[in-house]
Amino acid sequence: MPTDSPAPGTNVIVMAPSLSDEKRATCLDLQGAGPPSRLDVLHITYSGTPADLVDQWRDHHGDLPGRMGIVVVGDQPGQQPGGESVPENVFVTTANPNDITGLGMRLNNYLNDHDDDSQLVVCMDSMTEMLQFADMQPVFKFLHMFAGQLRDADAVAHFHLDPGAHDDQTVSRLKPLFDEAVNLS
Repeated sequence: MPTDSPAPGTNVIVMAPSLSDEKRATCLDLQGAGPPSRLDVLHITYSGTPADLVDQWRDHHGDLPGRMGIVVVGDQPGQQPGGESVPENVFVTTANPNDITGLGMRLNNYLNDHDDDSQLVVCMDSMTEMLQFADMQPVFKFLHMFAGQLRDADAVAHFHLDPGAHDDQTVSRLKPLFDEAVNLS
């Protein structure tokens, strides 16, 4: 893992086994692209709960970012099993995993509300799960468009991929969409 945060406008592919501790730590490190009060963090998740993501952020960074959005793709509830909800200043929405267009609309809505005075930081967790619900061609088009939007917004973004879950052709097709690669596998 590089010690410096990527420059604004950089999209990074993080290749690591989906459930590895190193993947989780690298993700949290990449999200810390500045003082929390100056950050606008967007987390797209197929498997994490909003409350768990907020707790992981606090454990790693302390204070919550100035703005935080979590897009839960799938049937994840907005609360942990114990009924513990996220702070009211954390924006949570859901998206259908079979509807890439709907996911794109939710992400556009979040990006349209971004304040240019804060550093936008984005985590897409993960392309592996996205490819379980959609074919390569629409996923590639979506990621190409989204990565371009993030570059234009000077975001520091990273996208997770478990290379062990895909053939070499899939990994080779996706890698050129990104400016940098971190291989933890």
